[in-house]
Amino acid sequence: MPTYECDLCGACCKTRPVLVSEADAAREPRIRDEGQRLAPHLATPEWVFRLHPLPFHKACCFLGEGERCAVYATRPGVCREFEAGSEGCQEVRARLGIPRLDPKVP
Repeated sequence: MPTYECDLCGACCKTRPVLVSEADAAREPRIRDEGQRLAPHLATPEWVFRLHPLPFHKACCFLGEGERCAVYATRPGVCREFEAGSEGCQEVRARLGIPRLDPKVP
């Protein structure tokens, strides 16, 4: 199976909703301050805060300069599970007109 290396295009942080859990907020306290708590009728045990889309933000509120994640070490589970080169990755790259990510050469 081919492996891919993220090229830091930021497409996943700019095009997909970023919904995170209470456990994510416990691991990264800035989520409570910078994210938006979902209304009770929208929240689930899995999704409690929204990091994207947010008013006045074009990407996840933690996507910083150089398309770098400001909370990478403590990033939410949904971000940890999103794999470079996956169909989801290739789809969001296409939405932004970014070429497909090629497999890593051994």
